[in-house]
Amino acid sequence: MKRRALIVLTALLLGSSAFAGVVYEVEVTDHTEDPATVSDSRISVDGDLVKMDVTSGSKDLNGEMIFRGDRKEMVIVNNEDKTYFVLDEEQMKALAAQISQAMSAMEQALAAVPEGQRAKMEQMMKSRMPIQMEPREPAELKKTGDSDTVGGYPCVRYEVWRGGIREREMWVTPWKNIEGGSDTADVFEDMSSFFKEMLDSLPQMGEQGFNDPTFELLKEMGGMPVVTREFDDDGSLQSEARLTSASRESLDPADFEPPADYKRKDMFGGMKGKKK
Repeated sequence: MKRRALIVLTALLLGSSAFAGVVYEVEVTDHTEDPATVSDSRISVDGDLVKMDVTSGSKDLNGEMIFRGDRKEMVIVNNEDKTYFVLDEEQMKALAAQISQAMSAMEQALAAVPEGQRAKMEQMMKSRMPIQMEPREPAELKKTGDSDTVGGYPCVRYEVWRGGIREREMWVTPWKNIEGGSDTADVFEDMSSFFKEMLDSLPQMGEQGFNDPTFELLKEMGGMPVVTREFDDDGSLQSEARLTSASRESLDPADFEPPADYKRKDMFGGMKGKKK
């Protein structure tokens, strides 16, 4: 009887461990400041939920990005004005249709403008659009063949190029090398697919703060970046993000929702009332 009770208790403990959340701590250095400033980002993962908290150098929380794989949606939380907006597949299609209509209307309006005034009028009309109309060039991922031990992990180096310019360098280690990595790989790759779908249907979102291709390319890289460096067009280092820890923690499902007193707004800034 005692042996049976011990087996049951062991199974319960192992089961709770298997479903524990995982927390990744990332240190971000901004090299555009003089002197360079350091901030922290906390990435929490629980099942098919991911939340990324971004802090400033003073450790004050600025915002969050929540991916809900269960609902196939991204929630962007702004803690400064206590608002958030939600982007899902239905909204992506609706926004794509709105942008297409807006571009068609703009082209018709420009056709009636004298050629000498057309360029100036086009620039003025684009500046008034809530989403920039010109899509970015797609990101190209290159595996360099370089390998090294970075932060204690065996890594290979990737580069991200866009329009002939190197944007990023990433040292990537297989998921199995990261604490909880094997458990979180699926949801990160689901989020990668979501980003790719979003940027395929709404390439203009690349100019709206969704211009980091890291998550878009996670599935293709097959691992987690331990160090990510971002470069300016002239090749100078802009920022560096470095994984500092990975640990299992018990996470509250409520943490993957925006705060109850925050107001939801649409993509163009209009309020939708309080979160229910």
